[in-house]
Amino acid sequence: MKTANLHILLFVAFSAILAAGIQAADSLPVPPQPIFHFEAADDIPVIEYNLDHHMLAQRDPTPLLRVYGSGRVQVHFPVYMKKAGDYEMQISRAELNELLRMLDNNGIMAFDAKALRQEKQQLETAHRTTTGTSFHISDATDTVIKIRLNQYQRTASSPRVNGFSKQFSWRNLSSDARRFPGSHTIMQAANAAAILEALCDHPALRKLP
Repeated sequence: MKTANLHILLFVAFSAILAAGIQAADSLPVPPQPIFHFEAADDIPVIEYNLDHHMLAQRDPTPLLRVYGSGRVQVHFPVYMKKAGDYEMQISRAELNELLRMLDNNGIMAFDAKALRQEKQQLETAHRTTTGTSFHISDATDTVIKIRLNQYQRTASSPRVNGFSKQFSWRNLSSDARRFPGSHTIMQAANAAAILEALCDHPALRKLP
């Protein structure tokens, strides 16, 4: 399999953001970068991404996306989807590090579900006070992102966290991003999910027999 170019993927998905970042890089110092340690193996995924649709009678337990330390990328589309089947491709270690860095920059490693629930409650209260209406979604979907690393450091001067494991899980993330665009945490999480969604549609993916 050919090595997928993750930077091309990101350029297509977020060209305006990347262009701005490239221009800024010429004039701004490089900020402290996170450090990730993981084994180049195919046993336990470094990254998992899934969408859990509550209204489905039979949920598919296989995650939508799994990325291993070896760079192996597996994508699984359930039978009810148009592209149903299993797909694979390969990315480099540098590209996997870049993917982890983007998830980290979008708050996944430091996600605090309790704090965000409190923030959302305040936003919903303000909305009801202003409009006199409430909001409800009957067809709930959970966005789930799991990160597993041998070791993680937020920056080179931060404490090392051995056996790092983090799970981001949020119900109706896409809907909340539309409703609360002023929430930095929600918008960051939506960005992280969009990056992984784009990876699931990468043109280098090849369907398995």
